[in-house]
Amino acid sequence: MVGTAGSYETQNSNWSQTGNSPHRDYKGAPYEGGISAPFIAWYPQKIKASSISQGTAHLIDLAPTFYELAGAKYPSVLNGVSSNALPGKSLLPVLTGKAGRVERGEPLFWERGGNKAVRDGDWKLVSSAAKGEKYELFNIAEDRAENLDVAAQHPDIVARLKAAYAQWAEKNGVVDYNKLKSVPVRQQGAPNRGNQNF
Repeated sequence: MVGTAGSYETQNSNWSQTGNSPHRDYKGAPYEGGISAPFIAWYPQKIKASSISQGTAHLIDLAPTFYELAGAKYPSVLNGVSSNALPGKSLLPVLTGKAGRVERGEPLFWERGGNKAVRDGDWKLVSSAAKGEKYELFNIAEDRAENLDVAAQHPDIVARLKAAYAQWAEKNGVVDYNKLKSVPVRQQGAPNRGNQNF
């Protein structure tokens, strides 16, 4: 019986896409069905009950939010080791009603299994691993379900977002998925001979 100890149940691909309707695709994909989810927060002293805010946030925004809530400063050096700067933005202004949306100042980027996406304001550039190096461009404000690819009408925006993604990938050490998937997986019980086996 589903839900009892030891049970396991999953939706297959077709039902996962249906369950995410009207968003396109599902978990792991670069489309909204794969990366968009509501964020629910409860903090009676800070957040007004039953309020809804619009905007785009990311997992990277949680740490800056918690640091600001705690009144703590993120350390630039800890135990003699220099820290990388936190890449996200605090969500506190949106959560407390002082701002209507997260003001990023720079695009958001995703990569998983060769799936890539860039979100800059209302523009979203998508490259699905299943479609090779084809890039699609969507205006999320006008087309939340990503049904109308406008890349051909806006080659300048496509070029700008592709360049921004390349810079982000270089800065963050994103490895080209095509290189990773060609590396053989070490077989069970095979001896580990240094870095040649993964």
